[in-house]
Amino acid sequence: MIESEPAAVLAQLIREKGPISFDSFMNTALYSDPGGFYRKHVPGDSATYRTSPSLTPWFGRLVSRQLETFWHQLGEPAEFVVVEVGPGSGELALAAIEGASEQFRKALQWMFIEPFPSIASSQREKLAASPVPATWCERLEDAVPFVGVILANEVLDNFPFRIFEVRGKGAVEIAVDLVGQEFVETEISIADADLKERSAAAAVVLEDGDRFELSLHQEEWVGRAAGVLESGYVLAIDYGDEEPQTWTGRPAGSAVTYSNGSLGMDLLKDPGSADITAHVNFSALQRAALRAGLEVGRLLTQREWLDSLAIRDVVEGLRQAQKQAETERDHGGAMSLLAERSRVESLRSRGGLGDLRVFLAAKNTALDQPFS
Repeated sequence: MIESEPAAVLAQLIREKGPISFDSFMNTALYSDPGGFYRKHVPGDSATYRTSPSLTPWFGRLVSRQLETFWHQLGEPAEFVVVEVGPGSGELALAAIEGASEQFRKALQWMFIEPFPSIASSQREKLAASPVPATWCERLEDAVPFVGVILANEVLDNFPFRIFEVRGKGAVEIAVDLVGQEFVETEISIADADLKERSAAAAVVLEDGDRFELSLHQEEWVGRAAGVLESGYVLAIDYGDEEPQTWTGRPAGSAVTYSNGSLGMDLLKDPGSADITAHVNFSALQRAALRAGLEVGRLLTQREWLDSLAIRDVVEGLRQAQKQAETERDHGGAMSLLAERSRVESLRSRGGLGDLRVFLAAKNTALDQPFS
């Protein structure tokens, strides 16, 4: 139904130009002004879904350990800039700054890439007392070339993507049309030679009727990241996989919606009312990084990555603190520590956050284990 402002914009566009690609539909549904989903919702800050930084500040503190390692690997520059893309409520930055050593904090600067002024205002309030300088830009490409890290936690899966369906040895694109007051799927042929080649690679390992997604926006983003990074790292954490598992593991496609904590499969229903996401094809991301002149590390799970940052020591420390509280008959403190330990353990859980993938690329610096 044509009820929301994004829906009205999309309906008019289709009436004027005919069926549109799904990435165009998604871009309007999530980011349009007014009414786009992300103009009204901050990731991790509501019941829509929870992210690692919103679950426990220990995630940000562990990220800080990784950032400090990068700083050392870069020769401890006097200015080390962390450019966070899709910073949400600012919880990751706040916890990472809190977890930084005094020496590292003197070099640390934080830049938020935030296109929405109202959310940027909220972030400024949260970081108002931060001992680390913070700045804001609306677009990544507006950043001045710097030494440091580009950080993207659960952001790339929300970049607009296109949808394809296997037909024989090839594929067709699934576009969006309008019938009466309803948005509907329609098939269109693939005219672009590059998209034909990419879709054929997926079709070889899939069955007739299977679906998959492709996001050119993610690949373009890696190129922009390489362009503003003088030397340092690109660190991206998200749901996804490498080829061919990214296709064969989800033959119906991975695109879903999230709204009020519930998973949905109707991608076209009431645009602007729900988040839309799909798993990241990290093989495509790696190829884009190599084309942009970056060195690419080995893809890890979040579980493996956090283990390398000594998350198990954190869990053990919380366990020992809980035992001490129990010995002192501090039942409230013991219960609080138990709850926090459970949240920290969930960061590496199988079938959950621990299955997120950690992508790392480097420019003008070496990649060390566990990534290389």
